[in-house]
Formats: sequence, structure tokens, C-alpha cells
Amino acid sequence: MIGKQVKGRGFRGVLNYLFDKEGAELIDGNMVGENPRELAAEFRFSRALNPRVERVVYHASLSVPAREKLDNDKWREIALDYLNGMGFDDNQYIVVRHADRTHDHIHIVASRIKLTGECVHDGWDYRRSEQLIRQLERDYQLEAVQPSWEKGRRSPTTGEWRRLQRTGEESVREKLQDYIDEAATNCPAMPQLINRLKDEGIDVRVGYTRTGKNKGISYQLDGIAISGTHLGREYTFPGLQKYKGISYSREQDRAIQRASNRQPADVEEVQRQRTRIVARIVNNYLHHIGENGYQGKQYTAGWDEDELVLVRNSDNQQLMRAMCKDDGWSAVERNRLTVQDVQFFQRWQQLLIETREREQLELERKQSQRGFELSL
Repeated sequence: MIGKQVKGRGFRGVLNYLFDKEGAELIDGNMVGENPRELAAEFRFSRALNPRVERVVYHASLSVPAREKLDNDKWREIALDYLNGMGFDDNQYIVVRHADRTHDHIHIVASRIKLTGECVHDGWDYRRSEQLIRQLERDYQLEAVQPSWEKGRRSPTTGEWRRLQRTGEESVREKLQDYIDEAATNCPAMPQLINRLKDEGIDVRVGYTRTGKNKGISYQLDGIAISGTHLGREYTFPGLQKYKGISYSREQDRAIQRASNRQPADVEEVQRQRTRIVARIVNNYLHHIGENGYQGKQYTAGWDEDELVLVRNSDNQQLMRAMCKDDGWSAVERNRLTVQDVQFFQRWQQLLIETREREQLELERKQSQRGFELSL
């Protein structure tokens, strides 16, 4: 079973999304409402119990492989066990079942505010969710499914896990795995992959024997170099080709050497530039729709007090936390925005501009029509 979770600010948006899907079925919950409007109004009750909590919405999805089908009763039991395991034992919640994909899955929407007014603790919720899902697989005899992002990775060591618990920061090895996964999107050629990593401040070295045969690849971040072998089979030179679809031929060797010899970008400066671009676009969009938060298919964005936060939905990865100062937008902490993220929001900005232009033209047309009618 695979689980994903996202926290947000507004209930109505996520409820509309869930109920608008064809075949959506409300299968469980402890609320009276039966549609987005009624449920959103009902969720306001718990929100009012602790108005200091900004990200009050908890949205989780649980799915099983296509060959495994569960009935509603089984899904209800799993959903309740999951909620209790994550600390939602006295909270408003609903469970919606979807049939829009080949694999059976449910969505859980809950208020993070308990009926006592206490907020559910979310520390290490991602790791806790993974551990809980493994337990549910055993309890309900479900097929164990390894998330796609974990396949081919070496698991964190005990020391890395303890550091994550202590500081909340991933190890260099985990960061490199994440960066390489992102850079491998769309299956680029080997030189392009190396250039993408260089743009993220990662040094990449490809070794060759005296006969010109490749003998391995290594990556360096924050002054720490790690071989592909120590990252996992998918991150070796042949593993990149076999498991991530990176294309390679001997004719690329010269381009690979050129890419390897490039100096890595100044990652802090790169992130400053990307933050300025993305934060401005996201802020303009939230202002346009008149909301403090937005949850789309790929990203969730919203305000956390005076900080603008952007999260990628697929893995609940925080990509940006920024604040607007006198000299413009700046990162509050080290951001993880990629070139693909920037390009997505630049296209998004263009769509917003076109939408505003259409709205303005429609407004002018109506005003012109009204003036014509008054002159008759």
C-alpha cells in the first residue's frame, strides 16, 4: 500500500476536487454533511476551536496495487486505523473512495484540530506514515508495495535516521538521491543529466580506464563525495541507464567530459534567483483568486504566517519557504526548487496573464453592450 499526505489551509478546495471526480463515493466519516459546501461549513467548527493553526487541513491518500481490490468495509477499517495511528483519534474526518485510476484508492480529509482544541502533532509524520503503512500491510495481509522513489536506493543508515530525527535534515546521500531522481525526469541523455546536476550545485565525475571504458560515476555535494554504488544500484553509471532510462552511447563521451569539467553552480545564488521568480508568481496567483492557499494536482501553496510555502504533492517535499522583504522575495531556509519547477510556474504565469486579459475583454464587452442598450 502506498500513502501520500499533504497539509493545507482551506477545506473547500480539496473537497471540491475529491467530489468532482467521476464515481467518487463518500464511504465513511463522523460528519453530517454530504457535499463540499456542507462539509466545509461543518469543518469550520473545529477550525474555530484553535484559530492559531494555519494549516488546518490534513489530506491523505491510500492506494493498493491494481490486482488488489478491497470492499468499502475493509477500506473503512484501514482508514480508521490509519487516522488513529497518525494521532487523529478525536477529529472531524471523511473518507472518499475514487475509481478514476486502475488501482483502488481512498482519500482521507481530516481537521488537524481535535474536538478538544488541541492540534495533532505532525513531527516526522512522513516517516511515521511509512511505518504505519507497513504495519497495516501486515495487519490486513495486503501486498507490500515499495514506493517508486525508494526502489534502487540504499536505505538510510541508523546514523542518518538519528540525524533526521534530531535535526530534521536529510543526509547528503539522501539529498543526492532526491536531486538525481529529479534531474532524471524525462529520461535525458547522460551529458544533459550531468549538466542538470551541475546546475543544482552538484559536482559529477565520470571515470574511465586507459582503454576508454567507463569505470563509474560519483557525485559531490556540500564537500562530500559519494560513489553511485553507495547511493544504490539506480545511481551507478549502468543503473542510470537501466532503471532511470538515461540514454548513453560512446559518441557522448566527449560531451560527458565537457559536462563533468564544468564548475557546479553556486547553489545558493541559483536558489535565490528561482525563489524570486516562483514566489512572486505564486503570490500573484493567490492574490488573484483571493485565497491564502491553493492545492493543485502537482503543488500545494499557501501562507504560514508571513512565510510563503510551496510543497510538491507527489512526495510531500517542501520546495520553498520564502518571505517578502524590502528588496524582494528571499528564502527563509535552503529551498529545493528545480529548473522544472520554475518552468512550470512561468507557464502558469502566462496562463494567468491570458486569463486576466480574457476577463478584461469580457468586462469591456459587457460595458460596451450596456452602453449601447442605454443609448437606445
